Amino acid sequence: MALRDKTLHLLAALAAAAFAAAAPIPAAAQSPPATPPFELKTLAPGVYAAIDGPGHKAGSNAGIVVGDDGVAVVDAFFTPDAARALLATIRQITSKPVRYVVNTHYHVDHTGGDQVFRDAGAVIIAHRNVRAWLRTENPRLLGDRITPAQRALIASLPEPDLTTTTALTIWLGTRRLDVKAYPGHTGGDLIVAVPDAKTVFTGDLLWRHTSPNVIDGRLAPWIATDDAFLALPDSAHTTFVPGHGQVANAADVAAFRDYLSDLLSWVREARAAGLQGQALTAQVLPKMKAKFGDWDAFDYFIPKEIGFAEAELDGTKYLPPSPTD
Repeated sequence: MALRDKTLHLLAALAAAAFAAAAPIPAAAQSPPATPPFELKTLAPGVYAAIDGPGHKAGSNAGIVVGDDGVAVVDAFFTPDAARALLATIRQITSKPVRYVVNTHYHVDHTGGDQVFRDAGAVIIAHRNVRAWLRTENPRLLGDRITPAQRALIASLPEPDLTTTTALTIWLGTRRLDVKAYPGHTGGDLIVAVPDAKTVFTGDLLWRHTSPNVIDGRLAPWIATDDAFLALPDSAHTTFVPGHGQVANAADVAAFRDYLSDLLSWVREARAAGLQGQALTAQVLPKMKAKFGDWDAFDYFIPKEIGFAEAELDGTKYLPPSPTD
């Protein structure tokens, strides 16, 4: 399916979900889709990755971690329908309660299903900036494609119950989850590490073999974050679950780090040569295409990425404002 068709399909699904969210029936009580819009992958006992399916109806990846006395979910997909499918899958795995859902960042393709888990009794955990940006910045993310139904869904997204700007630990009985803040993708990003399973859910700080959305990104700290992933103890034997793309390993992290590094370096070189705007893009794009042109969504995102990198280096790039309280 062409990327434009996938994008339109996602937007149509989001619009339908928004109308459903307006109904008086609690989101978690509605029927899940007959076929889950994701592929469930077992990473370790009680640790699962829900990878967005080929139709991209989930919109992103998610995670499930089962402990002694409950479950934690990492991200809630793009739509309540997809979240209901994830909840139904959890019910097939275990009868333990879903205690937490951790949002890795504010983007609606990761937070659109939060209400489903709130209705199921989960506490929503996120970076402090997510609470400030969830309803104000997501309309900008969707841009001129947004519809009234999509605005309604975003306006109804539940705010996080528990926020952090550094780190916290979740205990599911004896199973520990380390939640940590890292810079790069949005300025409000969290990762979730499960040490006993050697698994890290990175959110959109990692995209496996997929060109990223850098609308809110700052490339220099993002590169440093991916270097930090590679420096984690036993990173060579760690499973990384990206926000988009298949389950990854350290080599995939290094490849993504190189993507960001090459993008920033080549844009910097073009600026130093006096190029800007379309002339700069014409200089950088062929270099990126020669090395990364087979990555998913490359043709769609790369012109935008080059423009955002130029704006970042010029000091003119828009970034969501940090909350003052």
